Amino acid sequence: MPLFLTSIACEVLDQIAAHLDGDPHDLKVAFIPTASNPSENKEGTENDRNKLVSLGFQVFDVDIAATGHEDLRQALEPADVIFVGGGNTFYLLQEARRSGFDQMLRDLVGNGRSYIGSSAGSVLLGTTIEPIKMMDDPKEAPELASYDGLGFVDFVPLVHYGNEEFVEEYGAALAELYSSGPRFVLVRDNEFLIVRGDHWRICG
Repeated sequence: MPLFLTSIACEVLDQIAAHLDGDPHDLKVAFIPTASNPSENKEGTENDRNKLVSLGFQVFDVDIAATGHEDLRQALEPADVIFVGGGNTFYLLQEARRSGFDQMLRDLVGNGRSYIGSSAGSVLLGTTIEPIKMMDDPKEAPELASYDGLGFVDFVPLVHYGNEEFVEEYGAALAELYSSGPRFVLVRDNEFLIVRGDHWRICG
């Protein structure tokens, strides 16, 4: 099933909905807000959730940092779509590995679930999250032993490209990445990547 990788999901969810199999009113979405746990400002997470609800999706929250392994598997099973929201990518990866969500997600996608990532939820699926230190603080994930991403795609989705808030950070990061860094794809806030197997394209 397809992966949809976004910078700000609520900006493009109308378009993504048209690519899903089924009417939004018939689809259950497991909404994972975990990446926003370290932040006091959860506006982006709320905007994404509210947009899903406004489109008619049946949305239920699953915090992978607060749900035990077996309970997590049972909680995710009814979902037609797995939505992973934004926040701190390092913390998100730490909790994905600690909870077993990394392996559960592979099974769920392999068994036909669609995936939508917003910001950190997109970066999570790449080869490494190391470049996103230009935006996120690795200190929020003191138990994270490796910056290797989940590897669903063979590149790093670099989100928020062109956003005025990160102009300076991108200037320094891109110089390093072009010279010796991992393969990457730039994703603007009004764009999304749609990934099917080994093929992907930018929409928006």
